[in-house]
Amino acid sequence: MLSIIIVNYKTSRDISICLESIVENERNYSNYEFIIVDNNSDDSGLKNISENYNFVNIIYAPKNGGFAYGNNIGIKASSGDCILLLNPDTYIIENNSIEKLYNHLKQNHDINFIGPQLLYPDKSNQSYYHPKSNLTLWRLFCERLFLHRMLSNSKLFNSYFMTYMDYKKPKYVEQINGAAFMFKRDVIDKIGLLDENYFMYFEESDYCLQAIKNGYRLLYYPYSRIIHKGGLIAESNWVRSTRDYIISFKYYFKKNYNNSVYFIAMLLFFIGTMIRIITLWLKGNKKYSYYLFYLKYLFKT
Repeated sequence: MLSIIIVNYKTSRDISICLESIVENERNYSNYEFIIVDNNSDDSGLKNISENYNFVNIIYAPKNGGFAYGNNIGIKASSGDCILLLNPDTYIIENNSIEKLYNHLKQNHDINFIGPQLLYPDKSNQSYYHPKSNLTLWRLFCERLFLHRMLSNSKLFNSYFMTYMDYKKPKYVEQINGAAFMFKRDVIDKIGLLDENYFMYFEESDYCLQAIKNGYRLLYYPYSRIIHKGGLIAESNWVRSTRDYIISFKYYFKKNYNNSVYFIAMLLFFIGTMIRIITLWLKGNKKYSYYLFYLKYLFKT
């Protein structure tokens, strides 16, 4: 059985759209286990979900502990042999996109994680600029200095985003986007649950890194396509999301690399941010103020 877990923080309207799309487009949805974990959001819309979708189990967490925290509560309460962590702002537009992921994961013993091609609501390829590899110092260097854009066809300089790949074909990757993140339950025995030190951002990146270190294989599977609106939390509170991003970024490097690498990573982030601020300021683009918040929390946290 597949367990589908959705973490909610005042996103019940989007979850309703997501659930309705699953009912309309997934023929075997009644065989799946659905768990919504509410991160103490006081979301009155969950009552309507409970009334309209009686197959959903809603768990009310005692606090807003973040994305990893909420998903871990759902994972502990679930009983499926495979688990799908699904963002509330996703929805299905093609027949059996979730079933395609589940069947392929179940039928292939050498695959432990699988993710679909993500699309924007206009059906353009959202997966294009999502990382397909784990973040290293070299890849951070290329991203901060825009080398991945200037040399986008280079497997050396664009090894983080891998935008040179053929998005119509399945490919083994090092990282799957957390918006639709499916894995086999037995991997938890080896790498544990998600790291709750990440409130938001980098939690799935870290989990994928631990998976790679333990010899697991992750597959990008474009025969399943799922819409992901994206940016809900960032748009509603971008100052908070900026702070959370910086905190998670710093923790990722502290946890997974030595002090020297951590220091260089912070320096590269600072240099890259300054380049963006100066470039936008010279162009008269007021968006440079957004990057000032990055610097503020880079030092403050």
